[in-house]
Amino acid sequence: MLNPSSGKTGFAPNKEFVGLLPDHSAVLRRVQQIACTVTSVGGALSGRGGPRNHVDLSMLDLLADAGKHRRVLIGPQLTDPESLASTAIARQLEVRICPGPVRPMLVFDDRYAVLSLDQADWSAGALLLRAPLAGPCGELFDLKWSAARPVTVEPAVGDALSGRQLDVIRLLLQGATDHQVADRIGVSSRTVRTVVSQLHRRYGTTSRMALGFRLACAGATAEPTERHD
Repeated sequence: MLNPSSGKTGFAPNKEFVGLLPDHSAVLRRVQQIACTVTSVGGALSGRGGPRNHVDLSMLDLLADAGKHRRVLIGPQLTDPESLASTAIARQLEVRICPGPVRPMLVFDDRYAVLSLDQADWSAGALLLRAPLAGPCGELFDLKWSAARPVTVEPAVGDALSGRQLDVIRLLLQGATDHQVADRIGVSSRTVRTVVSQLHRRYGTTSRMALGFRLACAGATAEPTERHD
């Protein structure tokens, strides 16, 4: 690009395609604005390692609300990537663990890309790239995604579930209706529906059939099991 004032050739940033998000708060605000306008998001999360290394859960929550197709790459620098994978899956995010280091990055519909200025987190702010500059970032994310290890985490049945939830699970797997479950365990049908809603949120399902399948995969049984309330 020719700089008329100096008569010298040089490159200057085009504000139409590149923006600066100066700090963590600015990154979160802009991501929140973009997240409600897109259909897909790919995010890479990283860290510095060490006992105090924690992922930015506020960023994870924003990704969980972005579009219909949500993918998250977790870098090995994090202290406990498997635990983070469980947290992300509970938010209905598709998760893979990257074999090598990754820099925090977000790609939205190939229309926007947010690249952290720091190699580990968003504390130093980020660059916001718009199309067409965002396109190569999406290609890089897809390349890393294809090389990463898929993660599936099923919450174990009985792990932090109440006795009432376990009773409802057992009767639902036997084919009982909400009214029949309510009669059997001595509660209202509304209470049963509330418990079922809790189970849907826990296992990331929206239908009874999908819930039954996830419960079966997690080791649920239609037979009574000994438990302590």
